[in-house]
Amino acid sequence: MIVAVPLETSEGLDSQMCEHFGSSPLYAFCDTGSGRLQIVDNSNSGHEHGQCSPINDFSRHNVEAVLCKGIGRRAIQKLKMSGIEVFIAEELSTLSQALGSLKSGTMHAVQDQDACQGHNCH
Repeated sequence: MIVAVPLETSEGLDSQMCEHFGSSPLYAFCDTGSGRLQIVDNSNSGHEHGQCSPINDFSRHNVEAVLCKGIGRRAIQKLKMSGIEVFIAEELSTLSQALGSLKSGTMHAVQDQDACQGHNCH
């Protein structure tokens, strides 16, 4: 499975996850089967609230799931409409922890109450 994870830092599996999905400076694209990892800049990180559009990048990388700490309702809807599952990793801080939680089955799928209400929700 190819997963996307919003990141603050680029330190491989020790990279720090970003609190907010759309304004993340980086995204990790991870293949959970092969272990392949690619970290890329988010060219749209400085967007106006509610106007992020990383789905174009996600489709190029064949993303099947997103692991994130915070995400808005519209982003959740857009991802789900594109067939991408969304998982919440609020208590986790690194890419390695998030991938481990997904692999062990302890990460939960996003629910309506998990959606952020704005950039200052954390």
